[in-house]
This record gives sequence, C-alpha cells and structure tokens, in this order.
Amino acid sequence: MFLILDQDQADALRGESSPGAALDPIALADGVRWVLPLAVLDDPGHASRLDALLTLPAEPVGPGEFVRVELPIEG
Repeated sequence: MFLILDQDQADALRGESSPGAALDPIALADGVRWVLPLAVLDDPGHASRLDALLTLPAEPVGPGEFVRVELPIEG
C-alpha cells in the first residue's frame, strides 16, 4: 500500500522532516500521481508531517505503475 499524492502535495511534503529523515515522493508512470510507502506513517522521523500524511488516500500500486528506467549494460 502507498500514500497517493498529487504534484502539489509531493512538492509540499518533499524534504527533511527531522534531522536524518526526509520524505521523497516517487512519481508514477501516469505523470499525475506520486507515492510514499505507507510505512512513513509509523516512522517517528516523520512525526512533524504526520497530520498532512494522514489526509492522503492509501491505495495499492502495482509494479507496472512505476516509471520504468532502463540502464545500459556495459561490457
């Protein structure tokens, strides 16, 4: 399960939430949605952002919904 964000929410939440902890939403392939793992809700390092995180919907996200990156193989 993942927390679902739009671009504005991702921009607002991205960054340090406490010393040594930061949120970095990941863009999905649809170019509209961003996600954070549901586990951020239980991480004390993100307690300062918990109120905002709790307003976000949670949904399952399949592997095919993430941006696919192909890396060249050297050799």
